[in-house]
Amino acid sequence: MHKYSMRLLFISLCAVLFAGSALAAPSLAERRAITAYESGAYAVHLKDIRAAAGFAVPVEVKWDTIAGSGQSDAYGHDDYWTNIYFVPLKKALVSIAIDAMGKKALKEHLKKIVIHYNEATAPSSDYAKGVSFKGGVLTLNFRPFANGSDIDPRAQAIQKVLEDAL
Repeated sequence: MHKYSMRLLFISLCAVLFAGSALAAPSLAERRAITAYESGAYAVHLKDIRAAAGFAVPVEVKWDTIAGSGQSDAYGHDDYWTNIYFVPLKKALVSIAIDAMGKKALKEHLKKIVIHYNEATAPSSDYAKGVSFKGGVLTLNFRPFANGSDIDPRAQAIQKVLEDAL
């Protein structure tokens, strides 16, 4: 009986985890807002990020994970994506690439930047826990709608993780 109960518990937990991890596809309004942001503000931020890095680093934004359901009206606000991901990233790269040594280290080691949001692992304020650098890939996992004024703490976390690895 105990063996059967454990299997049932395991199956139930797997079902809950699977159901909780499934992402709903963005609605039409959300897709429109994402497209507007991509072609407007993001295009400028991408140019600035690449200029700060000193080369055309590939940036992959997983829009479907950072787009909050029913929040499409907020996407264009600075405190939603801009000050959460793009401004801190640019600031960190500018700080690292302040000299030829930093520029060279970035160009040699930074292969890609990935921006996403995982609710289960994104930190509320300990931003270093939302930054990783493995195999040349810098990954940012911050809550896209929280603490928009924390630009400097996010930038410092990104900078520290990168500098420690470069």
